[in-house]
Amino acid sequence: MSEQKGIQIPLSENITGVIIAGGQGSRVGYQQKALLPYHGEPILKPILNLLSAQVCDVWVNANAELERYESYSKSLFSDEYQGFLGPLAGMHAAWQYIKTDWAVFVPCDNPNIPNDFVDRLVSAYQEQPNPIVAVFDGERLQPLYLMMHRSMRHSLGKAIDIGHLSVNRWVKENAFTQASFADCCPHAFKNMNTLESFDKS
Repeated sequence: MSEQKGIQIPLSENITGVIIAGGQGSRVGYQQKALLPYHGEPILKPILNLLSAQVCDVWVNANAELERYESYSKSLFSDEYQGFLGPLAGMHAAWQYIKTDWAVFVPCDNPNIPNDFVDRLVSAYQEQPNPIVAVFDGERLQPLYLMMHRSMRHSLGKAIDIGHLSVNRWVKENAFTQASFADCCPHAFKNMNTLESFDKS
């Protein structure tokens, strides 16, 4: 299919990766989940490595203890909105910092992102061009894993301003494409939401 009018086709050189690590960590004792140990190192490190191999640049969204993140990334930013409003706020703030017209967003608690993650999002866009491309794992939409065009920043801000903070709801309220990952391993998009998932100190 042809590209959308006024929207450049996403390629690795014009896609930035963004790791959303701005939550309060309420499920893990209010710790910085991205910095919890996984196989002997902060879980952020393998996610950075996986994403860096697939895009031109990677940023990390964090809202607390930024000095601890600086050991792993100098490309850090915080939400513009106060109050830990969730992933939509991190996605919205990202567009103030990244230079590319496309971004791929992932959460900070999954070290099993597929090596062809971005390629498959781009392929789905080429089949059905929409400014949002979200992962479908074969059973359900995984809206925390998505590719987005810069033109959606206004829509993000509008949703936050009226208190509609669900990423799933926001995606479905806009034109989006599903990228099927039904053939991936069952843990490809399984987040680690409990302290028991991480290394014991």
